[in-house]
Amino acid sequence: MTTTTGHTDPDLDFVLGRFVDDTDGVRYAQTVSADGMHLASSPGVDAARQDTFAAIASGLASLTDSSVDLFGLGTMHRQIIEATDGWILLSRISVTASLSVVADRNSDLGMIGYEMSRLSKQLGDALSPAVVDRLKGSLRL
Repeated sequence: MTTTTGHTDPDLDFVLGRFVDDTDGVRYAQTVSADGMHLASSPGVDAARQDTFAAIASGLASLTDSSVDLFGLGTMHRQIIEATDGWILLSRISVTASLSVVADRNSDLGMIGYEMSRLSKQLGDALSPAVVDRLKGSLRL
């Protein structure tokens, strides 16, 4: 993960890069903390856009959590945003981290959702609450 402070976690970035390369229609993937910090991403987006997207994605996840809580629907697993030229999908990794994906308009959302679920399970231990706190601590240096 490349940050504005220069710290990196190449393993997480590599996993997200592979996810984008191996999943048809996916343009970009990023993990974010529940409080809006960029944790890791696939290549192709500058640090300013990573930080902005992290804030947006965590805000959307928080709003979705509130809506789900309001109606007693359990836990949010995935949110899908449809736009004219593509999709944004959010998936919960843990209580402290989410996966955000940008996909092409003609993508197979079922397949992307399935691959996101697999990736979220894979990243569950890598982005546990303790690890997210450690990563956030290293970003503040």
